[in-house]
Amino acid sequence: MHDCRATFSFARLLPGLRLLITSVLLAAAASAAAFPLSDGTETECPVSRDGKSGPARIKWVQYERLQDRDPELGKAVAVVRQAEDGWPVIYIDAVAHKRGRLTNAGLWDFVFFHECAHAREPALTEIEANCAAYLEMEKRGLMNPIRFKDIEAAHLQILNLPAEYGGNGIEFWRRTLECVQAGGRKAGQPGGSAASPAFPS
Repeated sequence: MHDCRATFSFARLLPGLRLLITSVLLAAAASAAAFPLSDGTETECPVSRDGKSGPARIKWVQYERLQDRDPELGKAVAVVRQAEDGWPVIYIDAVAHKRGRLTNAGLWDFVFFHECAHAREPALTEIEANCAAYLEMEKRGLMNPIRFKDIEAAHLQILNLPAEYGGNGIEFWRRTLECVQAGGRKAGQPGGSAASPAFPS
């Protein structure tokens, strides 16, 4: 026999259940735009395009085997791509991030701000995006002598890089510091490819 009371009670719960599910989905969508910083806070990458403003999307790339990584990443640990609607998406290697945050969390802050700089201003060169990342960390109080040395060491270990990065990690870092000391973007440099190289973790 069918219990009408149970059906009635369930029907009364449906609106609340729908509200709960909607709230959970909205919270998940919001967290997809947030990046966890080394100081325990989260941040977004604010972007403005064609009269619209909002955070760049973040896609955390999970995989079991290296060959199963999203091809959008290539050999990089993070990269910016445009979604079909033209909005920037920051792809982040979630496996490398999880492993690397344990030993060099400041470097991941730097990587995020580098990609955010590309998302905000696609015409930035790789040097300019590095420069913007450094200045953003400094502004937020995330750069200190230990983090500086960790980020510098990660750059100096990279032997070969494409020309837009300076050809190697030493030159990439030297040009970054030159830009930082000059106070930001240098005029007259062409845009880069908007990817963070595979830093050692």
